[in-house]
Amino acid sequence: MPDFSQRFHWETLPVRGALCRLDETYGRVLRDFQGSPAVARLLGEILAGTALLATTQSSYERLIVQAQSQGALRLLVAEISQAGGLRAYARWQEGEPVDLATLPGALLAITVDPGLDRERYQGLVTLRDTVAESLNAYFAESEQSPAFFRLMADPQSHQAAGYFVQRLPGVMDPADWQLLTRFLEVGPDAALFNMAPEDLLPQAFPGEGVRLFPPQALRFSCSCSRQRVADMLRALGQEEVEETLEEQGVISVTCEYCRESYRFEASDVAMLFKEETDGAPLH
Repeated sequence: MPDFSQRFHWETLPVRGALCRLDETYGRVLRDFQGSPAVARLLGEILAGTALLATTQSSYERLIVQAQSQGALRLLVAEISQAGGLRAYARWQEGEPVDLATLPGALLAITVDPGLDRERYQGLVTLRDTVAESLNAYFAESEQSPAFFRLMADPQSHQAAGYFVQRLPGVMDPADWQLLTRFLEVGPDAALFNMAPEDLLPQAFPGEGVRLFPPQALRFSCSCSRQRVADMLRALGQEEVEETLEEQGVISVTCEYCRESYRFEASDVAMLFKEETDGAPLH
């Protein structure tokens, strides 16, 4: 099944939510991956969490979820575009166990980039023991509304998925909210994520109608390009770039998301700064 996210809400209850499946995207992110299973699992979880968060946004260019710490996991980041393009990568300290519960100075940042040179919005929370718990805390602290995430990632089978529900303003018995979160919390991953939502969700509140919106197609997509790398080199300045070229013989830049490599020989660097001086576009 192609990757997707799908929103839903209960017709008579102040609750909305979404689910996602990202097997193809997760498999692409793990291509040539050399890290531990723990890091691989975190990549799947943050991908699923990011896809679910995006369903709460009406308009944005990019949404970025980023965890960082001063411990073994230096950086864990996923990004989604409004068109449904997803990417993710991680940086970690080799040879050290990665456990979110023990990371010093760990934070989770959620950034919404609306595009068109408009101001970004960012929310920060302390990283919890899991990605799901951290996202729950973000909604409680930054959005002031309870939310519940369940995220699944299996590096061996390249399966990644997630469910998300959010309590909206309105009258709802606290016991009903606890029932719903417990309903999504219990049971094995396969039973939850392989069951059709139209069959699963009505079981939470029998007799209450659930509206499922059309799914949005998701896919792996990276925004890197030779042009972007050239712009980065220009920003570094001709002197620094030529010093690097002299030391290394060639400038090679590899995208951390998709692992695409861009090489700039001496002739490329000369042309790059000649075109900057002439004001001509780089092709």
